[in-house]
Amino acid sequence: MYKGVIFDFNGTLYEDYDLQEEAWNEVVVRYFGRNLRPNEFLNCFNGLGNVDILAYLNSIDPEKQFDITLTDEKEEIYRKICREQPERVKFIPGVIETFEALKNAGIAIAIATASEITNVRFYYEFFHLERWFKPEHILYDDRTFPLKPAPDVYLRAMERLGLSPAECVVCEDSKNGLLAAIASGAGRVIARRPAMPPVLYSSPKIYAVIDDFTDFYPKYLEI
Repeated sequence: MYKGVIFDFNGTLYEDYDLQEEAWNEVVVRYFGRNLRPNEFLNCFNGLGNVDILAYLNSIDPEKQFDITLTDEKEEIYRKICREQPERVKFIPGVIETFEALKNAGIAIAIATASEITNVRFYYEFFHLERWFKPEHILYDDRTFPLKPAPDVYLRAMERLGLSPAECVVCEDSKNGLLAAIASGAGRVIARRPAMPPVLYSSPKIYAVIDDFTDFYPKYLEI
C-alpha cells in the first residue's frame, strides 16, 4: 500500500475548465478586443501557472507587456463567477468519499496546484478543506519555484508529507501536470481523463486513467 496521495486541484478534484475559460475570455475581450479562439484555452492556458500564462499573453502583443496584476484581475473575475454561481463549484463524484477513506486509513494526503494564494484561500473556505488538509499540505504557486511541467511542486509536497517519491501516488489531469508528476518520480501516476491530450494515454508511466474517484481507495493504492 502506498503511504501518500498528492492531488492536483483544478480539473482533477474540481472541474472548472468552463469557469476558468469564461474568466480568461473576459480578460482577452477586455484587453485584446476578441474572444478566445477554439481550443486556445486548452492549448495555451490549461494546466499552466499564471506566470506562464502571462508570458503567453505578452507574446500576443509584446508592446503591452502586461504584468502580474493582469492575472490578479483574472482571478478576481474567476472568484466572482464562482460566488455568483455556487452550483457550478463542486467536487467531482467520489472525491469526498476518497478523502474520508484515506483519512480513516491513515494515508497522508496533500494538494499540489498551479493556483495562486488568493484562489487557494477561496477553495480552502468554500470546500471546507480543513476537514482533510493541513494548510501546510496545500502547495500552490508562491512564485518561488518552477511550475509544472517541472516537478518541484510535487517534490515539495512529498517533502511536506515526509515521504519519498516512491511512496506516493499522484493524481493529475493536464499534460503539464502529468509530465510534472512523472518527472517527480512518484511511485504511481493516475490520470483523470477530462481534457487530457490523448497522446499521454499510452504512456507506460501512467498507471491508470479514471473518470472520477468512485472506488478510488484502496483500488489504486494497492501495490
